[in-house]
Amino acid sequence: MKIVEEVKEFATRYYEEKVSALLNYHSIEHTRLVAKVSETIAGAESLSEREKDIVVVAAWFHDIGHAVSLKDHEEESCKIARQFLAEKGMDEAFIVEVEKCIRATKMGAPKNSLLEEIIGDADHAHAGMDNFMEISNLLRKEMCNFVERKCSKLEYWKQTLDFILGIKFHTEYARNTFEPVRLKNIKKVENRIKKLSADKAPELPTHTQKSTARGIETMFRLTARNQINLSSIADNKANIMLTINAVLVSVLMSTSALTLRTSEHNFLIPGIILIVGCLISLVFAILSVIPKYGSGQYSDEDLKKRKLNLLFFGNFVNMPYEKYKKGVKEMMSDYDYLYGTLTKDQYNLGKVLAKKYKLLRYSYRVFMVSFVVAVLTFLVQYLSKIM
Repeated sequence: MKIVEEVKEFATRYYEEKVSALLNYHSIEHTRLVAKVSETIAGAESLSEREKDIVVVAAWFHDIGHAVSLKDHEEESCKIARQFLAEKGMDEAFIVEVEKCIRATKMGAPKNSLLEEIIGDADHAHAGMDNFMEISNLLRKEMCNFVERKCSKLEYWKQTLDFILGIKFHTEYARNTFEPVRLKNIKKVENRIKKLSADKAPELPTHTQKSTARGIETMFRLTARNQINLSSIADNKANIMLTINAVLVSVLMSTSALTLRTSEHNFLIPGIILIVGCLISLVFAILSVIPKYGSGQYSDEDLKKRKLNLLFFGNFVNMPYEKYKKGVKEMMSDYDYLYGTLTKDQYNLGKVLAKKYKLLRYSYRVFMVSFVVAVLTFLVQYLSKIM
């Protein structure tokens, strides 16, 4: 029984720290319920202490894999359970039985032992409880938190009806306790479906559009963030080149390095090469960071035909506020206009970013070549003197 308490403490802490709050149904409350029902059924079936520990430990671990992956979370749960139990010194046979019980909670998985039947009944026990509808609403809320799992209310309750109709309790305790209430819950779900069908048409088309819009918004947000980060990186690189080239040119111009001559060395030619290269590199770096914006000139025809990108400040810098406000409202109320403008804005940002990086590439290449040529020129002169 000690291992059960340790697993309970570990699972509770794990859910608090690592399992997403978006999982309204697959939460620590659901896990507590499954563990409690598993323990109750195990007691009713007169299992040994070791067998009780196996099924209750599996119950605490059975959904914990949601922290890693929503798909095939049972396998992730098995990995977490195996690692924890091995660290606690549990024998291999115990761990294997726990893994079998966890895998038995997968929808449609066969139940090959009494332990697997017990945890399967416990996982579906809510179908035979009076608050089944409330618990089902938690699952629907959870599904709405993930775009790929969304569906309309009507479609959800149809899926729920298929789920509750397909449940078959295996243990005598579950059949006696949960089966009568499950039959009542079937009627509740059927009534909910009838009510939704009578009230309005299915919501699926609208819901699908909303799901798509949410995905598009995420795409635009991530793309904009990436471009801003890349622009910041480019500015930092330009700042490096500005600093290095400015310092080199200043030092070379303000000292006598170019006129320094000895009987053996002449710094004039290498110095000139380096200064010219640094100046060219400096110009490219400056060009890459020069602020650019539009003229602010626009025509009412452009605004009327929606050719003006109102998301770029350079286009509306000279526009009266009322006209700008009206244009933005029209854009927000028109799906195609809004996303068309966002697409154009992202494209233009990309073009500006590409030009910035192209100029920076020239700056770095010129600096590298001029520095290498200057050093090689000096070495050639030096070697020709000593040979």
